[in-house]
Amino acid sequence: MTTMFTDRYQALGIPYPDPKTMCRGQCEGTGWIPVNFDEADATLHRLWAEAHRKTCWLSFRRFFLRCDGWHFVKCPDCDGTGKAK
Repeated sequence: MTTMFTDRYQALGIPYPDPKTMCRGQCEGTGWIPVNFDEADATLHRLWAEAHRKTCWLSFRRFFLRCDGWHFVKCPDCDGTGKAK
């Protein structure tokens, strides 16, 4: 059986955000942003580098896993809450 998702909220298993209170940043109310290693935005690239150091460096050392270049980082606009400030 294949599970089909129609949007990020269903894929993450979270409720749809309230348009009145949701973060207006790139996370669109989820609190997290997918960022690739070649991100041009300096803030997002810094957050990617922090996530990479915390997860991939340790994973590589322990389990010899390779990074695919993507990490989910906390939205800098809402600090991961998904709510507007």
